[in-house]
Parts: sequence; structure tokens; C-alpha cells
Amino acid sequence: MLCGLLAAAAALPALDATLRLRRLTAPRGGARPVAPGRAPRKLLAVIPSRAEGARVGDLAEDLGKEAERKRESEKEEKEKISCHVLVLLDGPDPDAEARLKADGVNYLSKKPPGPSKGHALAFLAEHLSSEIDAYDFILVFDADMRLPEGFLRDLAVPVGTEAFQLPVRPAGIPAPGAPRVEALSLAAAHADDLARDAGGLPVRLRGKAMGFSPSAFRLGPAVSTRTTAEDSEATLRLCASGIRVRALAGPFAFDEPSLSPEAMARSRARWFGGHLKLLVTGFVDLLKIAANSPKGAFVLAADLWLRPRLFVLLALAFLAVGSDIALLFFSSSGAWTGLGAPNGGTANGSSFLTLMGILVLSLEAKLALVFEGLSVIALRRRMGYPPEVPAVTSADLFSSLAMWARAAGRGLLAPSRWHRARPPA
Repeated sequence: MLCGLLAAAAALPALDATLRLRRLTAPRGGARPVAPGRAPRKLLAVIPSRAEGARVGDLAEDLGKEAERKRESEKEEKEKISCHVLVLLDGPDPDAEARLKADGVNYLSKKPPGPSKGHALAFLAEHLSSEIDAYDFILVFDADMRLPEGFLRDLAVPVGTEAFQLPVRPAGIPAPGAPRVEALSLAAAHADDLARDAGGLPVRLRGKAMGFSPSAFRLGPAVSTRTTAEDSEATLRLCASGIRVRALAGPFAFDEPSLSPEAMARSRARWFGGHLKLLVTGFVDLLKIAANSPKGAFVLAADLWLRPRLFVLLALAFLAVGSDIALLFFSSSGAWTGLGAPNGGTANGSSFLTLMGILVLSLEAKLALVFEGLSVIALRRRMGYPPEVPAVTSADLFSSLAMWARAAGRGLLAPSRWHRARPPA
């Protein structure tokens, strides 16, 4: 029975790796045609920020400059773009307030803070109420992001889209260690998102840079307050409501994450706790998605819960090695030859099922590892080795694994707080 359960568990990442490899290696010409896009005319750019200090003003400044550039380039048009910037301060932040006042940026302060970004966005939706309906889209950025020149100029949303995820890449060259692995993960997510979108499969909101119509904002981010995995929770809510999340090819937004492994571990501890609770609270939404598209529900569930992929790969490697050791043990103990004995009876049947289970487990674990490796090779062939996604070494993988282990430890030490969307101070 144990072998059967392990084989069933290993089948999930094996199938996920197989489907992902097929998506990444599929001819691009065979994808469904991309719907024509148009530039939104009226945008609200929201920047939730908790204790980010004065640096939140950098992103607000980028958005202000982009809106001004767009207006200058469209002087001859009758209908001009407008982009209103609003910083949502989740709790007191004197440094941020001073910077925003000096720059003339509108901000809204939520007091008391927390317990999660979902609650802050719910506060925003309640505070603005019907004012949100005046905008074509509400853009949501993290405070540690920057925007390239021409961001609004290049923003085109396919007709009929109500929610979308923009691609994200590191700002500059990532430092060795976990940041390099994170850069590769962002690149892989972008490539897979585009492939899933082209195939009509669900795309997960990955935070950082997202856009919503007013109705989608109310159905998704503004009510995703049950967990600390706000973006994943909003994805399930939107997909279960029949709203398709689209993946846009561009423009890119730049991520400026902390270089401190401790800070990276803290944010990922929230991710662990949130997704553990989401496995329960989001199950009904997942069933609704499965009723319309079983394959889509599986792909989305694998993206939500078969992570971090380093842990999954490590578990698969242990299963592959362990199953091979078990096969050697059975062969050395004579179980193979005993299967054909005339008086084997029930014991022989049990041994046969055990051996078949171990063989299947070994095959599944190895196939998953092979397909994961082939997916990385396919991704590298597609994008090469740009400066923002350098080669990842074994030392980088070990550093990332240690960071994730620290995050898992944090999440397990205070599970009730994390799962209730009340992260420890």
C-alpha cells in the first residue's frame, strides 16, 4: 500500500513535468492567434506598501513619468490616456509619507496594518467604492518594483480581457545564490504562462505586476482575505467565476528583491502558510474549475501546490534512489525468483504487487527528473543566457534550497498565525 501511495504521489509531478515540456517545445506557429490588443485609456495604478520606506516613491515616480510620456506622445489624439497613481500604505510609514508628500503623490493609509495584502486591497475597494468603475483597469504593483521607459506606451490588453499578469524580470544582474535561481524561475514562469495562455489553460496570478477590470478586481483581489497567498487565492476565485486570467508578452516590469536570504525566507514563509490553508479553503473553487476543464484544473493545481520545485525535485531524487535500493534488496533476497514458485500463494502475489509498485515509482520519479531537466534545456534554447538570467550553478541551487528550508521552518514554527493571514511580527 505504501508503494502504491508513493507511486500515485510521484505520478503528479511526473505528469506536470511532461505537460510543461510539451508546452515549452510545442511549435509556436501552432498556437491559437493572439487577440488584438488596445491601450487602456484610464488606469489606476495601486502600490500596496508595508514599511517599505522612501523607496516606494521610486515606483510612483516611474509611473508618473510614464503617464507624462504617454500624454506627450498622444497630444494629437482626441482621447488621451490618464494614469492615476495611488500608494496604499498598510500601516504607519513616516519615511514613505514624507517622500510621497514631497513628490505630490496621492496615498491612502490603512490603520491598523495587515494582516495581509488582501486585506489592504479590500480596504481600498471599500474606500473607493464606485470610483473604481471609472477606470478601464486597476494595475497592482509591489513596492519593490521599477518600470522601464515606454512601459505604458507598450501596454496593450487583448480585447475582452478582465484580468492579466505582466511578465517580471530582475532589475539588473542577479547576485549569485538564491537570486539567480529566482531569476530563472521568473523566466520559466513567463514562458510557461504564454504557452498556457495560448493553449487556453489557466494562468496563475504571480503578483508583482497585475491588471484587473473593476469587476474582476472586486471578484478577485478585493475579497482574497482568507490566506496570506493572496494572488493564488484571487486566481482560484476568478477562474471559478469564469474569468480568464491572461498572460501578456510585455511590457516587462523589473523586480528589485532584497538580497538578504533572511528577508527572502520571511516572504516565502508567508507563501508556505498561505498555500497550506489555500489547499482547504480553495478546494471548492478548484472543483468548479475542474467541472469545466479537468486538465486546466490539474495544471493550475500543480502550479499552485507542486512548489517550490526544488523541494519537489529533491523528493523525486530520494524516491528514485530509494526505489532502486529497494529493488536491489528484493533481488538479493530472492523475491524475484520466488515469484515463479508453484506454492507461492498469497505471499507471491503480495511480493509481485510490491515489486511492481517499486518499479512504477522508480520509473515515475526518474521520468519526472528527466522531463524537468529537458524543460530547462528547452527554456535555455528559447531565451539563451541574457544578463538578467545568468547560468545557475550547483552552489546557487544549494543556496536557494537552504533559503527555502529556512522559510519552511519559519512557516512550521508559527502555523496558526500564517494560516490565519496573521504573520508573526
